[in-house]
Amino acid sequence: MLKHYTNGMDKELAWCCDTDVPVECFKIPKVFKYFEELTQFYNQIGATKELLLSKYVPAYLGFDDLGDSESNQYFFEIKKGRAVKKILTEQAKTLMNYEPLFKFWAKELLYAFRDITYKSTYNLKKKITLKNVFVSEIGIKVYLKKVKFGDQKDDNLEYHLHVESQMLKMYAELIIEMLTNKMCAGDYLSKMEIDPELKCILYECLRAEEKTKK
Repeated sequence: MLKHYTNGMDKELAWCCDTDVPVECFKIPKVFKYFEELTQFYNQIGATKELLLSKYVPAYLGFDDLGDSESNQYFFEIKKGRAVKKILTEQAKTLMNYEPLFKFWAKELLYAFRDITYKSTYNLKKKITLKNVFVSEIGIKVYLKKVKFGDQKDDNLEYHLHVESQMLKMYAELIIEMLTNKMCAGDYLSKMEIDPELKCILYECLRAEEKTKK
């Protein structure tokens, strides 16, 4: 068992019979009284199913309601790697904006944010930070883990523009965090010695939410 939750859910390591690779298995009792937690879990499944074709989020693989008489089992892909936040902290370094590695990670994260913004109909329950960014295979694969999804988005243009602006701001904060290894890094932008064009882009992204309110 990987983790036992106080509400009765369990997270275990299982094996996919088709590919013979390890997968995450969440076991939820068939008699489950925690409605909010169950709703949150199904929101997570719904968002992950919509992002099935995105390489940046661990895939939902399906469920089994017959293999265990007491629990339903839900299976998710395991993406291996290390958290970028942990790497930067351990190395006591930050990325430089002119480094190819930074540019590659920033591009991949932009694609990841694009997928979450336009391919998922669910809101984010928590902000995506550097703790959610993982890399593997010497840094050439970038993905997001432990992203928490909430309720579904409202289906109107004004709300969609609001979501876009929130995601742009979150992306800019994440990029700045990569360059500073500090949370709430937007406060540091004016003092950062980085490429002027990049600084302008980050500044506009940070102000995107403010502009939608005008």
